[in-house]
Amino acid sequence: MPRSSEPLTEISVVELSDEERESFRAGIGSVDANPYDAFEPFLAQVRESRKALPRRVHDALDDLRNGRAPGALLVRNLPIVTDLPPTPDRSFSALSDLAAVGTEAVLASAVNVLGEPFSYLEWDAGHLVHNKYPIHAHRDLQFGSNAVEFLLHTETPFRDVSPDYLALLCLRADPTGQAKTKVADITRVVDALDEADLAVLAKARYAFETDNPVVVVDGRGLTEPQPIVSYRDGTRVVEYVGDLIATDEESRRVLEILGRRVLAIAVDIPLAGGDLLVLDNSRVVHGRNAIVPGYDGRDRWLQRMLVTTRLLDGEHRATGRLVSDRRYANYPTDYRKALRQPAARS
Repeated sequence: MPRSSEPLTEISVVELSDEERESFRAGIGSVDANPYDAFEPFLAQVRESRKALPRRVHDALDDLRNGRAPGALLVRNLPIVTDLPPTPDRSFSALSDLAAVGTEAVLASAVNVLGEPFSYLEWDAGHLVHNKYPIHAHRDLQFGSNAVEFLLHTETPFRDVSPDYLALLCLRADPTGQAKTKVADITRVVDALDEADLAVLAKARYAFETDNPVVVVDGRGLTEPQPIVSYRDGTRVVEYVGDLIATDEESRRVLEILGRRVLAIAVDIPLAGGDLLVLDNSRVVHGRNAIVPGYDGRDRWLQRMLVTTRLLDGEHRATGRLVSDRRYANYPTDYRKALRQPAARS
């Protein structure tokens, strides 16, 4: 797919040379454990091959992690398998053969620089590598396998443990050229708000509409209201999703301002095969425009991993890499089905 000639702003870009790419491919060639069957042996092999990651990529990831660079990093020309199978038409966990695609070690090598991979018990059959592509049954959901606009959002907000980073590796580009990942630095918007509006965002007045409600406000079933701006260990945290609902008029006014300004600074990124997009989940939000999938084996295919710098430290170490998503019970019913159940093409 042709690359955009327009400069990317607020995003660091590293493009590997063909020599760097092939050296990296050779360096991780010994990784043969299947991450869907035995994740720990797979990760151990990746870590044994950690020196294979090109130094320029390692340094860029380190700069992102330490706040010396923008909250989004795009790495281009990474090694992708030449015999990539057709994009599946159902949830990855529903496939009869859960073999590794051959790109997982590329993704995990980058993640290893940032922290520890983790995920949720209720998600993707407990896999640590998530395969994301259009699924016909999900086409109208606010879900990564949909076809409608995937609204700008913080990844997995308002959880006891939300990811510090996420990494998205493009295995196959959208053949229509329509799909563009959107990224926006929400901290820039929040920093520009006045103190009164910031105080409103810090109140627990924002929720999602659901048919499994915690509260009912003005006749609408909602999840437990949360603040958009909060603090964790003295550090400000901003959590936002484009379909949040405010529970009163004042909060609605500020939410509209926030949403409008975030959308105005969003950057569109058309991901090609071999592109890796790494996001600091505390600083940026992301989404995707509406697309028209073919559901014919040629649709865009991404692999995702979530990263924590806190979960496996100290008191949390005993919980392992899979944590329970305690908000799962209050998700809309169709969203819960998409998370947990294999979704065959309808």
